[in-house]
Parts: sequence; C-alpha cells; structure tokens
Amino acid sequence: MKSSKIALIALSTLPAFALPIDWHGEFQVDTHRIEEFRNIEDATAGTPGDGSQEVNLAGGEKSNASFQTYILKLKPEIVINDSTTFKAELTTGYGHGGRLGESNQSKRKNSNTTGFTSALYNYDTVSDSSLNLTQAYAVFYADTATYTVGRQATNWGLGALHNNGEDMSTRHATIRDGITIDFKIGNFNISPYYAKISSRENLTKSARVKETGVKIFYNNLDTDFSFGLLYAKNRASNFAKLEDDSTGTVRDLGKTDVTVTDIYFKKGVGNFTTEVEIPLLSGDVGHMFNDTDAAKYKAKAFLVHNTYNFNSNHAIKFNLGKVSGDAGTKSSYEAMYLHPNFQIANILFRYNLGAVADKNQNVFDSYVSNVFYAKFAHVYNSGSWTWENSVIWARAEEVAKAGKSAYNHTNSKYFTANYDQKDDLGFEIDSNFKYQWNTAVTIGGNFGYFFTGDYFAYTNEAQENKTKNSYALKAFVNVKF
Repeated sequence: MKSSKIALIALSTLPAFALPIDWHGEFQVDTHRIEEFRNIEDATAGTPGDGSQEVNLAGGEKSNASFQTYILKLKPEIVINDSTTFKAELTTGYGHGGRLGESNQSKRKNSNTTGFTSALYNYDTVSDSSLNLTQAYAVFYADTATYTVGRQATNWGLGALHNNGEDMSTRHATIRDGITIDFKIGNFNISPYYAKISSRENLTKSARVKETGVKIFYNNLDTDFSFGLLYAKNRASNFAKLEDDSTGTVRDLGKTDVTVTDIYFKKGVGNFTTEVEIPLLSGDVGHMFNDTDAAKYKAKAFLVHNTYNFNSNHAIKFNLGKVSGDAGTKSSYEAMYLHPNFQIANILFRYNLGAVADKNQNVFDSYVSNVFYAKFAHVYNSGSWTWENSVIWARAEEVAKAGKSAYNHTNSKYFTANYDQKDDLGFEIDSNFKYQWNTAVTIGGNFGYFFTGDYFAYTNEAQENKTKNSYALKAFVNVKF
C-alpha cells in the first residue's frame, strides 16, 4: 500500500521535468442480476459436503443475487526520449476494480491456496490494497531488439492461459515482474523472458518462485497465416512456502517444477478464419497428495475458434473446446483451469457463485475447467450497434464414480464418491448487445438463460437435488480513453 502511494506521488511530479504524460485507461460501471444462482429448487440452507455441487445459500434464504461493480484502469505513458518509454497501470481494489457499496475486496476463491496457484502457472502479484500498481515498466528500443523491464502484462494466443486484460470489461491480467527481450527476424518474433514471481519466506534462492520462457511467433500477412509456440518453466524452491489443501490437509508443496507448452495457430481463407490454441501443462507440483512424493502434473486443453464473415454486417462463429479435468485418482493432478478472462458463456463458468454467500471470496474468480463445449453464435454489426446471439452446450470431462476417489472442480477438494454423477453440464442461450455512443463510450447489456444440467444435482448422497434453470442480466457503461 505504501509503495503504491509513493509510486503515484512520483508519477504526479514527473511533469516538473517537462516530460508530457499521455493518459489512457478504462472506466466501467455495471449491474448484475442472477436468478436461481444455486441452480437447484431447494431454498433452505444446508451444509454441502466436499463432493456436493450445491452452492451455499446466503442469509435470508434468497436464491437471487444482485450486485453492482466497477472497473478502473489508469495507464500513464511517458516518452522519455527516442529510445526509452515508461508505462504503468494503476487500479484499485481487486480485479481492476471493486464492488459498489463496499470498499473491501478479497482475492481468495473457494479453492486451493494462492500458493498452489503459483506452483502451477498463473500467479497474481497484486494485493488487495485500495491502490494497486499493476504495471510499471520501461521499454528500451535498440537496433537489435526491444527490451521491456519491470512489472508487465503478457498475452498469448486466444488468451486461454496468458491474458493481458486489454479487452473491454476484462478484470484480470497475467502479470510478471521481470525482463522480456523481443527480437524480430523477418516474419518471426522471438521473445525470451525471465520473471521473479515470489520470495515469500526470505530473499535467498531457497525461497524463490521464478519463471523463464520463450515465445516464438511466425506471422505472414500475405498468406494470412500465423503460428506460435510458448515454452516456459515455472519453478519454486524447497522453502517457497507454497501450500495446498485439496485433500483436506494443508501441505507444504516444497519444490515444484511445471512446464508450460502452449501452441497457437491461425489461418484465414477468404471470409473464413480459424484459430487454435493448445495449452499443455506438465511437470511436478510437489507434495500435493503426501509428504514424501512429488505429484505429477498432466493437464491440457484444446480450443478452436472459427469465424465466417458473410459481409461487413453479418458473421457466424463456431467454437469448440476441451479442457481437462482431474479424475480423482491422486496418481497425478490433471485439472486445467483457464484464465478468468477466457469465458464461454454469460452464466456457465462466468461467476464464482460461492461468493454470493461468502464475502471472503470474489464473484469474478471463476475459471473454465473440466469441460467439453460447443458454441454457435451469430453476430450482427451495423457500425455503432453490435448484437451477438449464441447457444452453448457443455459436458463435464470427469465426474464422480461410486466407490472411487473423485475431485470437485468447483471447490478444488478430493472426496470419496458414494454415488455416480451425471456429466451433463447444461445448455445456455445468450444475447449480448453493445452500442458505441462515441469513440470513447460504449453502452451494453447481456442476457443469459441456463438450462441446468444434472451434473449440478449431485450431492454425493442418495437424495440428489432437483435442478432449476437460471438466468442472468447485466447492463454496463464503459469509457475507454
């Protein structure tokens, strides 16, 4: 908190040195309403077990949620000279904003500890301070390469794993503290990087978490063809104090070593464009299941986005995705959690519904996982107006099987299954519209109706819940400058 205030004061004094500051950013205010957010008919408070898909009921036993939030991103940019530029991003609360009517926001979701998250691939270095310095870096332009040094956001492919949060209304970003070097050789961009993720316990090598990697990207505008590979290593030392509680016991993970291999492909042929991203995660995640052996990490996803433009006004989209879940065998960890900015529907995976009744969680900490889905959409664009209508079908990749160990992907807990679980996640109809009032202001609204699948009826008891369909409404005003 103190360092963030000092940084803001430092920025405000820079004009004294005759260096102009170019301010960019985003401000959004929105309102959300979710009816039947628990997706079941039961309207009485209970105590769901680790295996249940039931969401806790809030005080007053109401099954609807209504809340208003804001997004704030202030991005000063200072051109120091021809070869050096300084950039930063300032925000407040958690998730680039907060909830109207309340100042404090929590970053913890009903899942593994934040330490376990850093052992995988995605770590948020931003605290819950009222003022956050989410980015602060210098860009040095040289004849041979471009050097980016400091706290910076990064993006790759469709944004399934690495997402810089530049799209409208996004609340999260993949941030790294380190150095990135960009080389351009013909149609190739080669970008090695090094990042210091954390030094929790002390400042020695024995307690650090670091990431090293390289992005190789080929882009040919003449043939409308792109191909790329991201390869990274995320390593935590033995005394980094990363913890996991998915088995019901909090364990120190110890040394971890996770490899990220993310393949990206894009090809355009006439009016048709297809994009493919294949993230693969492997390696060791430390003492997840016991205090002696290192657990293997084996997670993957296959994502395809297809677009056909009939003309300048009409387009259709057909997206497919397969995101691995964990089978619950405890022989390895196999669940893939995509970036919270990467969403497929207006209700399914969009909200962390456990946060409705628990203010220690954040309602936007929600991740696409354990799913095979198909999405078909029609987009109408008249210039100022954009209207997208879509249908989404989804099925769970892994479900509980009676008599075996299973994994609850909602609360990240292992449990022993007493009964079989259905794999039908459900079917959703969405409608989104945006009106661009002028070059800076956009007004919009989203609607979703979710036909709840039997997957959510599971309680790990003889008596399952009876599912109930839900719907969600969102309206927003967004200013980008």
